[in-house]
Amino acid sequence: MMRTRLFTALLFIVMLAAGCSQQPHQSRDVPDEKEVKSEQTNEKDMSADKAAAKDAVPLSDAEFFSAEDWADESSIYYLSENASQSTIYQYNLFTGEKTAFFESKVSIVQVTINREAGLLAVHSSPSSYEASITILDQSGNIRTERSFPSTELNLSWSPSGEKLFITAFDENWSFETFLLSMSDYSLEKNPVELPFIQWLTDDEITYLKWNEAEPQLTAPLAAYSLQTKEERILDERIISHAHFGEYTFSIKVENEEESTGTYLFFKNGELLYSFDVPLTPLYSEWLIPEYDTAKGVFYTFIPGDTEGKFDLTAVDPEKETMSTIIENVDNSPISLSPDGEYALYGSYREKLIHLKDGEIKSIVK
Repeated sequence: MMRTRLFTALLFIVMLAAGCSQQPHQSRDVPDEKEVKSEQTNEKDMSADKAAAKDAVPLSDAEFFSAEDWADESSIYYLSENASQSTIYQYNLFTGEKTAFFESKVSIVQVTINREAGLLAVHSSPSSYEASITILDQSGNIRTERSFPSTELNLSWSPSGEKLFITAFDENWSFETFLLSMSDYSLEKNPVELPFIQWLTDDEITYLKWNEAEPQLTAPLAAYSLQTKEERILDERIISHAHFGEYTFSIKVENEEESTGTYLFFKNGELLYSFDVPLTPLYSEWLIPEYDTAKGVFYTFIPGDTEGKFDLTAVDPEKETMSTIIENVDNSPISLSPDGEYALYGSYREKLIHLKDGEIKSIVK
């Protein structure tokens, strides 16, 4: 089934309007090999210049579609696609070992991983109006499968991997939500009638409470208990938020006319660190920078000196420090390795950043 960049762009706009700060891998065209290799800023050929910490081996796959995430500190999952099937491979970046992990006769759209539980949620698209989810364990065994009448899905694992929150959109962007339990594979319909959530604990979620009756640039941040069905307001004037382990991150806008946001980092509800960052306007919303975390360090993109470019920045909220890793690069998806040494980066996560020295290299030759 043909994938289109237009569909991805439309979903991106909808998710920004809903205040979602992290986005799944969406359907898109298979990148031309020249396109993957064309962005040369801070990039070197892996075969000629090895990474400082480890020797990295670029993968050779003419049907490479995208890297999805890290399987462990050395290996990644990536998608390969041809006319007859989609395949998820597990690939060791430092030995070059490649193993076919899962194959599908229909197009795979995204893979969402919970390393804590060792589970993968594979979203595939049998047709334009049907979506399916296959839950796999680390050995590639199928745990359960579900199908939804939907043109697109958004998936979010609870911290322990016990629950998977699913939002199923139709062609008009109407949606239904579901909660899939891993203990008995039961499926609860519409536990929360909001399309995008973040998990605070396995039993509590958070979300931005947008007023659908009128346009807004900020919204209250609310928490909701799936057990008691009670809601509480955590903060006001928020445009993005996330939870990682015992830490919580949010972006607050006190004065919308000043285009400045305050990055706030909390630990167990107590403020650890905050600083102001210039915001980038995007039509009727703010551009939400990509980010990821590992080992208690938060990596995100902050507007740089060149218009339209950003500085990849590491923030350690415990030490109350921030440092620039790379200057003037694109605000593109980023996925940190579990040990915090490397990051997958780029529209297709087709690059590898060594975070200690800021080198960017293609993982595809």
